[in-house]
Amino acid sequence: MSLRTIDRAVHVLQVLAEDGRGVGVSEIARRVRLGKSTTHRLLTSLCKAQLVRVEPQTRLYSLGFRLLHWTAAWLDRLDVRTKALPYLRQLREKCQETISLNLRDGHHRVAVERLETSHEVRFIVDLGRPLPLHVGAGGKAILAFLPDEEVGQILASTKVDPRSRRRILRDLAEIRRTGSAVTIGERIPGSGAVSAPVFNHEGRAVGSVSILSLAVRLPADVRESYRPLAVQAAKAISRELGWGG
Repeated sequence: MSLRTIDRAVHVLQVLAEDGRGVGVSEIARRVRLGKSTTHRLLTSLCKAQLVRVEPQTRLYSLGFRLLHWTAAWLDRLDVRTKALPYLRQLREKCQETISLNLRDGHHRVAVERLETSHEVRFIVDLGRPLPLHVGAGGKAILAFLPDEEVGQILASTKVDPRSRRRILRDLAEIRRTGSAVTIGERIPGSGAVSAPVFNHEGRAVGSVSILSLAVRLPADVRESYRPLAVQAAKAISRELGWGG
């Protein structure tokens, strides 16, 4: 298989990942900018590999179950996820909100685990979706504890304006002071989060634990009561990873 074919297949999978309802071949072809016949051949090959599935009645395509199997296998190999799960469950029991575990991935963070709240209206976490480190409590809790040089490189890559950069740096200083990050509506309007950093055996910030909810369920007093809970869980996970702090 040529690199061009692989690239095209990746684009097709990306389209399907972005639309969970199922997509027709004409729409896929339009979005990946390929001819309909070429797109259909790609889809046929991907279906044979079980990376894509097609609904017989509607002829709509969606991601196949093999991708889920591969993702599950990848997540199971993440030692931090396995070690963190008991503490994430304890945290959810204490606050009854959605809990997520985020890991740093370059200039981004990715949610690798989520435990959902029992509330009917809830905050939805997309596993595996890269999100910027400088936006939201889950990312800032990591960014605040990285070396200054790395922080500078990450902020430079975001092309934030000078005023926003100064605000972010003030936020990071406050997160270092308190050991936790709190944001309301910063990434998603109407949402809120309380997060704390996770460190590895070298003392490097490699992830974060987040308590996620709707802003209306996170008044100031509740946010403050959640701070120590997030910090406690993150420290327990960090110790499981060999952190001695």
